[in-house]
Parts: sequence; structure tokens; C-alpha cells
Amino acid sequence: MPEVAGSSRPSGVPDLLLAKQAGFPRTGSPLFVLPARRGPGLFAETFFLAVLFLALLLPAQAAQKKKPRTAPSDFGVVEAGEASTPALRQELARIAVDYAATVTAKTLARVGRSPRLHRLDMLTAPSRQYRDDIRLDALSRLSAAGADLSASQFFVYADRNPATQLAFLAFYDAGAKKVLLLGVDFISTGKLRAGKDSFLTPVGVFENTPENWSYRAQGTKNSKGWRGLGARGSRVWDFGFQQAPRKFRQGVYDSQMRLLMHATDPDQGEPRLGGTDSKGCVRISAASNAFFDRYSILDRRYEEMAVSEPDKDMWILRTGRTPVANPGSYLVVGDSANYSASR
Repeated sequence: MPEVAGSSRPSGVPDLLLAKQAGFPRTGSPLFVLPARRGPGLFAETFFLAVLFLALLLPAQAAQKKKPRTAPSDFGVVEAGEASTPALRQELARIAVDYAATVTAKTLARVGRSPRLHRLDMLTAPSRQYRDDIRLDALSRLSAAGADLSASQFFVYADRNPATQLAFLAFYDAGAKKVLLLGVDFISTGKLRAGKDSFLTPVGVFENTPENWSYRAQGTKNSKGWRGLGARGSRVWDFGFQQAPRKFRQGVYDSQMRLLMHATDPDQGEPRLGGTDSKGCVRISAASNAFFDRYSILDRRYEEMAVSEPDKDMWILRTGRTPVANPGSYLVVGDSANYSASR
């Protein structure tokens, strides 16, 4: 269900203090006084200034409109080049290019029409330092959770930091024992609201397994016209019951929630990606949803089941999918507010 997205602004500064800091006197007469003018000379001067203003303004506006549309960063292709084998480098580069073109570029085009959304630089030019922090946190969490890292595999890293709200398409290279980041897109994670059955998205490592069978959205609307899980047929990844902070009247306490990763309403929810807005799940764009589904990015266990149990109805797997060579199963949730300046 939709909730009103919050925003934060810095505290105000008294006008007198601002005036003093700007170099204006707090009291006294004006710094200068324009002499009074009368007659046709004033009109002619005013008209001349107006024409001059428009002559300078309109070319500037036209130049601004001709600026090229902001493009996704090519960091994914660069990092793909660091993979341990030629075959990996080739596949990862292809996936990085496809993600940038079919996911990140769509988000930039959408957000470009809504300037109020923030941190476009995180899609167009996430700094090397920030990406290094993400890689380190992802590898640390996967190792601490006892994740199966015996084989190379894709995974998704969600940064729940309210200042970033990003999901990275990531890859663990078992040969080099390192994490590579291939693409990035906006998400929405949990926002605490008293009495609204909302949670802070838990941090940790969560696996997509057939024990918590995934499903697909029905595309039905609620009483407020929202398709909460996205358009009909959108994939819903179910990571089971988890403990997460929940806001009560008495305070914030750990409580049980069902952790999902899913799309959101294409018309009302998707424009709000990039800020905390969900009830605790990880909301992703329709483009990311389709990409992860088409390439079986998190369907390692399901693909294994499809091979080992050929008679089983694997309806959850997309018809016509093209699985990557090394699908994974892990969603890693971190918070760069705890370890990075999100540069």
C-alpha cells in the first residue's frame, strides 16, 4: 500500500544571521539609492534591459535543452575486465552492458523528468571508494553468514542507506576470491511508520531457495489503486520470515516480517524509488525485475532442481529465459551509512 514518502531538510537559520554572514548590515540605511527617473527615457531604458535579458536567457535555455541525456556509468564493464578468466570477462561484460542499457538507462530517463529525485550521480558515477566499500561489506557478510562460495556466482547487494537506496548487480569470482559490481539501480527499502505495519529492512544475507517458493504478481490493485507487487507476471523473490526492527507506540522493537524482493506499482510506486518507502521489503524497478528473472540471476537452486527433477513443474522459471552461466541465490543487504560516506 502507498504511504506518503518522507523527506528531510536541514534546520533553518535565522534571517538576521544569514544577513550578517552575507555581509549586509543589520541596521542602517541602504547601501545605495537609485535616482528617481520620469518620462519616456525610463520606459526606453526598461524596454532595452528586458530585451537584453531575453537575448541572454533564451540561448542559455536552448543550450541546456540540447545537453545530452545523462548516461549510465561504464564501471560495470571496467570491473568485468578484472574477472579471473577470459570466459568470465566476456560474459560479465555482456551482462554489464545489457544491464546499463535496459535497466539503468531507463531509470535515468524516468528520473530525468522528475528533478526532485536525488543522487543521480550514484547511477552515473558511483565513486571507486564507495564501490570498494560495497565490495568489502558484501564479501564480509557472505563469509560471516557461511554462504557457499565454492563456485563463482551472481548475487544482488541492496544498500539500505536512506541517502543512497541502491541495488547492485554483483558477481563473486571464486577464482580471484573477489566481488565485482556490474550495474546499479534505485530501490526502496523499509521506512518505519508507527502503526503502519512497517519494518526497517534487515541487514544480512538471505537466500532464495525452493523452501520459500517464489511466486508472481497477480497485478491486482488495492483500494488505493496500487499494484503493490508490480504488474501482472512480475517476479516475487521470497526470502522467508526474518526479524527486523518495527515501530510501535512504545518504541522500536524486533518483530517478525516476511522479506520479499519485488517490483512496485509502475505508475505510483516506481517514481518513488530512490528513497525509503517500503514496509520492509526491497522494492526494485520493473526493468530490474525483468532482468533478474530473464537471466535467472538468483535462481541457482531452482535451476539445479529443474535439472535434478526433470518431471517437476518449474512454472516459476520464466519461459524463454537465458540463464547466466553462474546463477546465484543470495540477496545481501547492507547499510553504507555505517561504513561509508556514500561518495
